[in-house]
Amino acid sequence: MSVDDVLAELPPYRALLVVDTKGFGSNPDATQAMVSAAIPDVLSQAFERAGLREVWETALFPHGTGDGYGLGFDPRFLPAVVTRFFDELQAVLAERDARLRSVARSVRLRMRASLNVGPILEPAAGTTSAAAIGSAVITTHRLLDAAPVRAVLERSDPEQTFLAVALSQRVFEDVLASEYAKLPATKVVPADVGIKEYRGTVYLYIPNPSGDLLRHGAGDGYTDELAVAKAKIEPPPPGRTTNLISGPVSGTAFQIGQVHGDLHHR
Repeated sequence: MSVDDVLAELPPYRALLVVDTKGFGSNPDATQAMVSAAIPDVLSQAFERAGLREVWETALFPHGTGDGYGLGFDPRFLPAVVTRFFDELQAVLAERDARLRSVARSVRLRMRASLNVGPILEPAAGTTSAAAIGSAVITTHRLLDAAPVRAVLERSDPEQTFLAVALSQRVFEDVLASEYAKLPATKVVPADVGIKEYRGTVYLYIPNPSGDLLRHGAGDGYTDELAVAKAKIEPPPPGRTTNLISGPVSGTAFQIGQVHGDLHHR
C-alpha cells in the first residue's frame, strides 16, 4: 500500500451554525408547522439586521430540521457573526415570539444556537444529502444539546431571554481569545460539557440574561480559561505584572486584565 492510498485531502474549514427551538415537540401539529416556517425567516432577518446578508444568501449546505436549522459559511465571517448576529437574533426572536403568541397563546419561540468551526465534508453534488458530515458537525450538534445550554432557557425568564448560544472551544480560541471579536464579559460563561462521546468546554453566550441567571449565574464550570488563553497569546511585557482576573468567578461576571465591561478584541 502506497502513501497515496492512505492519505486523503483535508476537507475545507467551514464555520457551522445550528439552531433549534425549545419545547417544539410539545406544540400541537398546527403550531409546529407555524414555528417551523418561522425559523428560517427569523434567521434571515437577524443576518440582515446584523449587516450579514451575504452569509445567509451564500450559506453552504443550508437545511431545515423541522424544529431547527443548520448552515455553513466561510470562517472569515466568524468575528462579525460572534459580535453582531446573536444580539440581533435575540431581538428578532422577541418580536416574533410576541407575534406568534398573539395568534396562539401557548406558543413560544425560544432558541438554542451552537457555533463551531473545523474541517467539514460537504454534500456531494447530485446527492440527496442536505447536511454536511464530520466530527466538527457532530460536535456542533452535541453542544446544542448539552445540559448547560438547555439550562440557560430553563433558568431564565421566558419573557426576556429568547436565546442561549454555545460557542465551541475552537471558536472561543480563534475568535475571542485571539481578539478578532468582542462580547460583553458579563455574558460569556465557560461550562464543562459531557454528552455522549464528547467531553470539553462550551462557552455560553447569553445576549439577555434574566431570572435565575442574574441571581446565580449560568453554567457550572467557572474557570480562568479565558485568562489562560489570552496569556498564551499575548504575554505581559517583561517586568510588568498583570492581574488577569478580578471580580467574582462564581457568577456570570468576570474581568480580564485592564478591560472594564467588555472583552476587547482587534
